[in-house]
Amino acid sequence: MVLWTIAIIMTVIFLFLLLLIWLRKVQFDAIHQNFLDLEDQLGGEVVRGGFAVRPRFKGEYDGKPFSISISSEGSREERRYYISVTMRVKSRFSFTVMDVDWLGKRANDSGKERDLQPLLEGKYILELARNTRLGKKDLALIEQVIQPLAPFAYILVGGSSMMMERISHNIIEDTKIAHTPPLLAALAEMAEQLG
Repeated sequence: MVLWTIAIIMTVIFLFLLLLIWLRKVQFDAIHQNFLDLEDQLGGEVVRGGFAVRPRFKGEYDGKPFSISISSEGSREERRYYISVTMRVKSRFSFTVMDVDWLGKRANDSGKERDLQPLLEGKYILELARNTRLGKKDLALIEQVIQPLAPFAYILVGGSSMMMERISHNIIEDTKIAHTPPLLAALAEMAEQLG
């Protein structure tokens, strides 16, 4: 009787895990299809490593190579998905812009003094790379170019590339063709303004 009970429990656990893998695959298949729609519109390619692996997209927009990937972060309260977009650009400035709500307690975790400048009425903060100096005109330009990209968790801009992560509450909807090209257009415009 004990062996039958153990066999039934193990079967239920196995079926539950199989269901979770299937649900993950269905979600990633939908994202893959959204990326295929983007491939039809912009060219580029969808990269996917296996059965239930997150797809990525690599392409070029307005002469700038870019990639889109999906990442996630788990906590006790929830699992957050992020849409990450990297684009090769040339920028005169190196900086990070972070969402204040996303940053939360991380702002003081480093233990070092940080020079942070509020942007867009305090919703975002700007942290400059060492040896980067901005005038009021440059600060206004940064505020102007990030506004169309909101909402986002953070944007990192270096001399040769930039990366943006956006929190997604519905990863399938947020990767659809209606949302991706406008996001790429805003990033390309930002690159042009900062170059």
